[in-house]
Amino acid sequence: MRKDTLATRKRIIDTAEALFAERGVESTSLLEIAKAAGQKNRSALQYHFTNKEGLLDAVLDKHAQDISDVRTLMLDRLEQRGDYSLYELIEALVLPMASQLDNKDGGRAFLKIHSQLMTTETYSELRERRDKNNTDTQRLLAMTLPFLNTQDQESVSARFLLAGCLLVHGLAAYLVQTDNINRGAFLHTLVQGIVDLLLQSSRDGS
Repeated sequence: MRKDTLATRKRIIDTAEALFAERGVESTSLLEIAKAAGQKNRSALQYHFTNKEGLLDAVLDKHAQDISDVRTLMLDRLEQRGDYSLYELIEALVLPMASQLDNKDGGRAFLKIHSQLMTTETYSELRERRDKNNTDTQRLLAMTLPFLNTQDQESVSARFLLAGCLLVHGLAAYLVQTDNINRGAFLHTLVQGIVDLLLQSSRDGS
């Protein structure tokens, strides 16, 4: 792409990210984003992103690759070592996402948007597609399975769903508590909480 095209695209993504986080994904229109990004109408947004879902995808992609790269490196190191704990695996889930707390280029907005997407039906297909295509997370989940005390698929799915909620909503909640809670203590509690959730007793008591 030309430099001016790339600059326009970035400006739109950054503007959408800020507005989605502040006003809500479902409450923010393409026209509002276009005006805030200095575009005369929403045709520029449709040219670059097709529709609102495409724009939302681009906003999430802005941070997703960095998170994936860090997580992949952590998992590679664990596999190369060959002896790791469930706690270390969950650190590989949590810490790359938590790094967005310090990302001044929209990291905190990214966490807020993720939290919104966990509870909206409008973009459930987008969320499911992204989860399915997130190879580092799928790899981590596969590495986690041997630690669980059940093979019941319903139980496993429920635990992973709640673990994702605890991760995303926990980090989003921490955003407004950063002056009151030590970061290290919070992240340890978050990791341990997910570990405890995954290791809960199964329904049949096994």
